[in-house]
Amino acid sequence: MPSYHISTVFLSLFLWSGAPVALLSADFEAAFSRSMTEDPILDKFITSLSSHAAEFGYEYVIDDGRTKVTGSGTVEMQGDSYIMNGNGIEVYCDGEVRWTVDRTSREVVLESCDADNPDYTANPAALLRHFDDVFSVQSSAVTSSDDISFILLPVADSGMTELEIVLATDGSRLTAASFKTKDGAVVHFTIPSFSFSPLSDPARFTFDLSTLSSDYIVTDLR
Repeated sequence: MPSYHISTVFLSLFLWSGAPVALLSADFEAAFSRSMTEDPILDKFITSLSSHAAEFGYEYVIDDGRTKVTGSGTVEMQGDSYIMNGNGIEVYCDGEVRWTVDRTSREVVLESCDADNPDYTANPAALLRHFDDVFSVQSSAVTSSDDISFILLPVADSGMTELEIVLATDGSRLTAASFKTKDGAVVHFTIPSFSFSPLSDPARFTFDLSTLSSDYIVTDLR
């Protein structure tokens, strides 16, 4: 199977969101203005994410031609920050530090998030922030469920060779996605629930190590 962990590779898609206007840096705002496409549905979705938090559930299937792996989880996002729960793993990221928490193994790993050299397979918000630098819309089409499918090709290194996203016809929600990795795996996602919500205190995306019991092993890789 591919070497990446599903708890971060799913986030690498375009689990997009925005940040409070007062907290947006000039380059963040410029990235959103540059990333507007010529499609009003995709534009509406990107614009909504630039000013709201997003929350959704997902189910996935990874197929590398030899083995299929399935799973599910939930994601909350806002700006460069996110919280993901899936398959027993919790991931918290405040845009600068990422905490991966395994409560079964009672372990926590801390890693830095490099804004200047984003890892799109580990930081979903970075993909939207640099959307126009990473992907180009190749085509769009109406699906059998009357949603809109967009085929995107990378114009920069993203770890993917092709990305497809499916949006509701009014651009209000993400309904499905799939991508191909450089090592040949195909990853399919369904999004059974998706909603926007008002922006909230970004401090909630920071994991508090003091809440853990003393038997947890904490590995700081920063």
